[in-house]
Amino acid sequence: MLLAPHPDDAVWSCGGMLARWCREGELTVVTVFDGDGDGDGDGDGRLTGRSAAPRRAEDTAALGRWPLRAVRLGLPEATLRHDGGGRALYPGPLALRRAPHPLDAPLAERLAALLAPLTGACDELLLPLGVRTHADHRLVRDAAERSLETSPRGALPRVRHYREFPYAPPPPPGGYEERTEPADFGDWLRGSLVYESQVRGMFGGAPAFARALARHTGAPRRCAWGYWTQAAT
Repeated sequence: MLLAPHPDDAVWSCGGMLARWCREGELTVVTVFDGDGDGDGDGDGRLTGRSAAPRRAEDTAALGRWPLRAVRLGLPEATLRHDGGGRALYPGPLALRRAPHPLDAPLAERLAALLAPLTGACDELLLPLGVRTHADHRLVRDAAERSLETSPRGALPRVRHYREFPYAPPPPPGGYEERTEPADFGDWLRGSLVYESQVRGMFGGAPAFARALARHTGAPRRCAWGYWTQAAT
């Protein structure tokens, strides 16, 4: 089971491995924050209307390239969440790179409850590293780890924390080892480019995206998928 905070995170961060994982067994991708909200923050921190439908459509098309099971939890992403007065909890890009907002604590508990029956039923769990990346990534990792606390001892899945693209986080605190596995750059890139709105909006187009992905994964013939695992496992 691969937990993706947003549409595009599974493919952008792990796309070169999806075909292999599907050959090895049943793969489930759970996308957490892909729902519509009340709006996103404008320059004054107030909310304006916004729909997550375009990103969901791109995600459906991209994940449809592989014989995997896709599950959507439909929660609103950080830019669509607000306080009781209608002010955005994360009013700008810098806010998204901080720790989750205290008002997101109930959401974290709800997410842990939603994930518990899913994480408890898989053999291997792939989580975002969530170190200096995005508040939603941290929420997903923390909620997933909390959900495992309710699983019976002896039945816990193997957990790996994947290196998120396009972030370049520092290594996690002690107790983890970084590892890599060979990956398929062509499959990774073709799947990633399906997210046309994000490719244009964040990178300006496919050529710049391809260069950024190659810097993240290594050259196409030496492409590698990176992850961290607890040293004792």
